[in-house]
Amino acid sequence: MALDGTRMIKPWSEKDFIAILEKLVSTPGPSLNEEPRRRVLKRYFETHGVPTETDSAGNLLVTLGHGPWEDSVIFDAHMDVVQEGYEDCIVYRDGTAIGLGVADNLTAVTLLAMAAVSLHPKTDRFRRPVVFLFSTGEEGHGNLKGVRQVVMDHPSPPFVFVSFDLSFEEYSVQGLGSVRYRLKVTGPGGHSWENYGLPSTIDLTLDFFSALKQEFRKISKNYPGSLSFNIGSIEGGEGINSIARSAQATFEFRSIFPETLTVLDSVVSDLCLVMNGRAGITMACDVTGLRPAAGPVEPGQIEPFVTSIYSEIGEKTRSVIRSTNINATLAAGWPSICMGLCRSGRFHTHEEYVVLDSLPKGWTVLEKLVENLVFKP
Repeated sequence: MALDGTRMIKPWSEKDFIAILEKLVSTPGPSLNEEPRRRVLKRYFETHGVPTETDSAGNLLVTLGHGPWEDSVIFDAHMDVVQEGYEDCIVYRDGTAIGLGVADNLTAVTLLAMAAVSLHPKTDRFRRPVVFLFSTGEEGHGNLKGVRQVVMDHPSPPFVFVSFDLSFEEYSVQGLGSVRYRLKVTGPGGHSWENYGLPSTIDLTLDFFSALKQEFRKISKNYPGSLSFNIGSIEGGEGINSIARSAQATFEFRSIFPETLTVLDSVVSDLCLVMNGRAGITMACDVTGLRPAAGPVEPGQIEPFVTSIYSEIGEKTRSVIRSTNINATLAAGWPSICMGLCRSGRFHTHEEYVVLDSLPKGWTVLEKLVENLVFKP
């Protein structure tokens, strides 16, 4: 509430929220193919007379108020959803809304869209501009495409960057780094009996990962609890009686320390060189995704205020390190935080849910952020 008793944003409306969320959830928007969902948002803003712009990465931006970029507040929510990127319809059960993408991240997208429409007539009262960023490519191989573009377009940091994602229970002011790879192995192939003894690309792929895991264990001993290694997929071969002539796999490392990711990348390169030394074998390993590990930037500017808001609304929260859009902004030196606007869970599944009675609290969180960051002198 403002000092004169008027609200910064309109009262909470579950009816309005559900109408927008249902449309967004049922509209395709997988990573790097968000255009259909962006069109839905653009039409919503056009209906309410709110101007938008779309940048070269496909981000949709709503800028309200006037002032230098360096004094801007950026509110971000990513539009993309994992897997096929949409759900046929939302299921309502026991006070929850259930479906792929409802919480990660279309609840935040919906709340920000509603807030932008509510604030549009009040820009004459702003003390600094606010940018609502509906970003692309946060999930999977999107590699933070949208936020990386915004960082490239603005060499100077804004006043603060607030990314809304996931749940009340956790927030982040530090970015978990990751490097993702695609391994491709080719060989001569042949008959499983007549050509027995020729190298199998499946065998070599398994040998590669066995050696890589040994090296990973050695390195991780010096960094307990701060490194992870995961093999996402392995494919290859032509049949049970054929020596595999091709195989491929995907894998990733994660760490809070940039130097460990650099060391592990060197290990991957060295192992590929060794494998390529075998007759008739070609092994290539390409980086398909890179998220920088990044420490906090001026956390005192926003973190204490955010935790106090959560306390006011009766929600417990804790600081965690994870991989989100703020990896890119923290690495660029922008004061940043990633926080939730609901209670939710089962992310990246068709059982993903958002607790409906937590949404008025999320609206209150947004109102308090706007009041203190955008309105108050």
